[in-house]
Amino acid sequence: MDTILARPAYAKVNLHLAVGQPFPDGYHPIRSLFALVDLFDDIAITVTGSRRFKVEVTGLEAFQLNGEDTLTKAARLWCERAHVPLSLHIDCKKRIPAQAGLGGGSSDAATVLHLLQEYASDDALDENNLADIALQVGSDVPFFLSSHCCAIVTGRGEGITPVETRNLAVCLVMPISFATSTSSAYFRLDEIRGGDFVTMGPTGDEIAEVFKKSPAVWNSLLYNDFQQGVEHQAFYSQLEQLRSACNGYSGLTGSGACWFFVSDDQRQVQIVFDEVVSRFGTEVMSWKTGLVL
Repeated sequence: MDTILARPAYAKVNLHLAVGQPFPDGYHPIRSLFALVDLFDDIAITVTGSRRFKVEVTGLEAFQLNGEDTLTKAARLWCERAHVPLSLHIDCKKRIPAQAGLGGGSSDAATVLHLLQEYASDDALDENNLADIALQVGSDVPFFLSSHCCAIVTGRGEGITPVETRNLAVCLVMPISFATSTSSAYFRLDEIRGGDFVTMGPTGDEIAEVFKKSPAVWNSLLYNDFQQGVEHQAFYSQLEQLRSACNGYSGLTGSGACWFFVSDDQRQVQIVFDEVVSRFGTEVMSWKTGLVL
């Protein structure tokens, strides 16, 4: 008998993102403030008992080749580790844009892991096995798997320190004509730095402390290292000019291409949202939303 399980997969924004010098294997350590936002994909899994592993993913045809997505990878690794050969149909109703810095693929993968754990019940994988799978799929997956709405994320993504989230309004702006490759963004950042030593900026405690204050003062401490090497500078400069209108904070999330505005004043975010629609029209997708509580 088939079992159907479903769960939303929320997007995130990086309210702060410091990138350290690469390790010998090329991976970069980070220190970042992740926060879930109320924009999500819908993930539904139909599970059938089987003698061998089989997975079919629908809903991602416009984004990736079949079998190369994070959902397939997460499902395969879980079944291998659990020694359970399931036949899975995974449907993804996609709302989070790809290559946006919103963590859509990682959130989808973490949601698949959550649902498989729910299906397994008493036979679910332990935390260590699950954490290992999460890092194999992607560096953002451990955060989404943690079920925290807001956290300081460090290292390769494995260090997660929960932070109490806040009721803040958010406007997201995603360009239609271009997206951002994460690997290319890291490459550009390394080129700009030229091998020079870099510090990781404010500590996790300092980031958590300023997060308690009005977003209007965050700019004194928070930043995103990827903005140093951002392409399409003219586009982002126009968005940066709108920061004062929201009486809050704004910046690139992840390595881009999505830009966010955040404020403790819903009316100010509405003003920014209306201005974005008026100024950019069909050149962008935009959402007026908020942090997940």
